[in-house]
Amino acid sequence: MRIETRRLILYPMTAEDLQKAIKDLAAVVRSYGAATPYIGFWETRAKRKLYKAKSELIRQAPRSWLLSTSWLIIEREERTLIGEAGLKGPPAARHTVEIGYGLLEGFRNKGYMTEAVGALTRLALLQKDYRVERVTALTLPENVASHRVLEKTLYARQPSFGRYWLWERVKLPDDTLEGVFTT
Repeated sequence: MRIETRRLILYPMTAEDLQKAIKDLAAVVRSYGAATPYIGFWETRAKRKLYKAKSELIRQAPRSWLLSTSWLIIEREERTLIGEAGLKGPPAARHTVEIGYGLLEGFRNKGYMTEAVGALTRLALLQKDYRVERVTALTLPENVASHRVLEKTLYARQPSFGRYWLWERVKLPDDTLEGVFTT
């Protein structure tokens, strides 16, 4: 299973991939036929924590795999890992899931994340295993690049309190997976 966009392929890591990635992300990425650029110590440490948490989510609710895993973002032409995105588990109150994402430094400000977030958002809203009516995201007020990604993918800023801004994307009548989803 994968999501394809014009320039990207997104692969959902299996529970087994997540366990392997805790020790060797590059090996998991190679198993998808892609290369991994250098990822620093602190980022690697954060990814290990993320993979452990996602593995636990999938263990608790195996059916929620696509809504709980980390999706590797591979640049199609160069076959290189450029980032990751993912939803943070099955729907919570109001049939809502939250999305998170990040790109490696050299791949930012090129529209890649707009493609990835748009496709993953539509997958969440249109998948059949759970009723999902909205996808949310949290950003820091100073993260202008992330705000632009969310605006371009039809998220609307909501009233927010505290440190983060809240964004929301609801299911639209003309949402479709046409052209982006391949099994």
